[in-house]
Amino acid sequence: MWHKARETLFPGAIFIVLVLLLTVFVIRSNGLFQSHYEGTMFLTDEPGNWFKSDVTGTPVVIVNVDDRVQFDRNTQSGTRHTVTLLIKPTGSNLEVDQDQAGNGKVEASFDVPGVFLFVCKVHPYMTGVVAVRDARGNIPDVTAQELPFIGHLGLNSLPAVTVLDVLTTIASDEATKTAKWDIIGAGNQTLPAVSGVGEVWLDTQFERVPGQVDGAGFAKPGTITIVDAGKFTVEREINGLAVEPGDWNNPHNMWTNTNLSVVYNTNWFGQTINKIDRASGDILDTVVTGEAPTHLATIPDEDSDQFGILTNPLSADNDIVKVSNQGDLKVVDHFPTGVGRNHPHGHWITADGTKIVVPNVFKGLGVTGSISILDADNGDILREISHQPAGLESALLMPIAAGIRGNNKAYVSNAASGEVSVIDLNTTQIIKNIPVTIKPNGQVGGTIFDTLQVPIQPPVSPDGRFVGVAVLSLTTVGRPPTGSPDHVAIIDTTTDTVVKFLDTVATPNKGAGTHGANWGAKLGGGYYLHVANQFANFLTVIDPDPNGDGSATDAAVVGRILLANGNTGAGVTDGVGGQGIKPIPNMYDGWIQDTVALSGTGQLSAEVEGWIDALTAAQKNPTPSP
Repeated sequence: MWHKARETLFPGAIFIVLVLLLTVFVIRSNGLFQSHYEGTMFLTDEPGNWFKSDVTGTPVVIVNVDDRVQFDRNTQSGTRHTVTLLIKPTGSNLEVDQDQAGNGKVEASFDVPGVFLFVCKVHPYMTGVVAVRDARGNIPDVTAQELPFIGHLGLNSLPAVTVLDVLTTIASDEATKTAKWDIIGAGNQTLPAVSGVGEVWLDTQFERVPGQVDGAGFAKPGTITIVDAGKFTVEREINGLAVEPGDWNNPHNMWTNTNLSVVYNTNWFGQTINKIDRASGDILDTVVTGEAPTHLATIPDEDSDQFGILTNPLSADNDIVKVSNQGDLKVVDHFPTGVGRNHPHGHWITADGTKIVVPNVFKGLGVTGSISILDADNGDILREISHQPAGLESALLMPIAAGIRGNNKAYVSNAASGEVSVIDLNTTQIIKNIPVTIKPNGQVGGTIFDTLQVPIQPPVSPDGRFVGVAVLSLTTVGRPPTGSPDHVAIIDTTTDTVVKFLDTVATPNKGAGTHGANWGAKLGGGYYLHVANQFANFLTVIDPDPNGDGSATDAAVVGRILLANGNTGAGVTDGVGGQGIKPIPNMYDGWIQDTVALSGTGQLSAEVEGWIDALTAAQKNPTPSP
């Protein structure tokens, strides 16, 4: 196990050692080697460099015991954050956390030698490290007691540099991104044997766009990459150069209207959503909805006067916002998603449009959250299921995204507990928790400290048969049974058990950052699960049932589609940052029927009419059984 761990953990370690030595040199040359150093780490919108030291220019700074670091949350970022101490040395009494996302500055003085790892609870992959030297100038090893993940490797401790070397979220420059992230070339892609229908829109959130900056000149990354699902080739790309500075910032999640003429997009590190012409890619309008807008979904209840209204949770605030999309975008309502402070993220709506299921990521200090079931019409909280230290509610640690089967059952992924909570929407009770993360020794289950994996999006297939859970790894460390750091877990909704784990990494010892997932139509019947990877430049395509026997035990990755298109200036980030993903047509029960009903009325474009004609009868009306 020791030799295997070394082979897995040490590629690129020399590079990190050189960076740390250079850091020490810079600190010495600036006269900051003595005690009581005071410096700043800026929270930024830069991929891989979200906590940026004013000394090193990287997410890592080296200090001495009793030195102080200031964390600046607003100078270089477009929205609110927390500074949360996630991992610290044994014996440290330091506590750093906020119960609400904010802008101001946070300070910390470091009481013992060792590695202190910080995150933002709103954007959990934002990572910064303060390494504190001992009296001899050394940084102590990270122990299994401090980070249980190491114990599951069969080790008692690891050098700090080795731990940093495998964290995919610490990647401040091109060389480090290339070393850690799963960057493939055209020769490494695989096209599915069977075509899809329509298009797949991906928020390639981390792609660099020269000149795409805010009013202060700070770079704001992100593009939307559009894949032709019939050919599985990139057909075009959209960036934010045409909008006002700062109105396009880390594009994160999308939805479409009923006639598929418009796509709506959120900017997670900003405060806006955009309205985009689907055919031309022109950005038609932008509206401010609030701090860190996350996901989007329209209300599909045809009998309601709110049919087609957009809903949008604000993950650095407490509310969900309603936006009218008739003509210009306009905020028409907002209401809290729970009692007190909520930080809602990836919601979903029942097929009949009457209920909204909202994960509230954290409710105060720490990572405990809740799941709310709201009345979609008036925003009333029908039930808020809060974290409890025991029982099924104990899994509610950073609940982050939801999927719904018809009108009766919801699936909510919990980022920190590594479990998907199953909720009966009729009784509004959690009926089961399903572990979907894997420790380095191949054992299923464990919190984020055991796995360094985070389940993100858990969409339910339109026919209600499967849930595809995107599981993001924060490291490059593979593990059985997939051999991959990242994976997708396929849940059978009949038994609510995982029936297949699928490798989503193309290159060994690299991290893909598997994040977003959504279902699109497969030509001839059935569905593909389209999966976005934030630390990779490809789209993963999964067939949950290749032989059509109703079982996902033979589910397989059938395609890896290169998203990089050679844009000048993007460098290694070309096609990288896949998070929100929206296959079009919108195939889900409750939405696809409304689009199909417009066929032949003159309200659909010729292109969309062709997509609808290509669907089977079952795809046009995918009503799950009760």
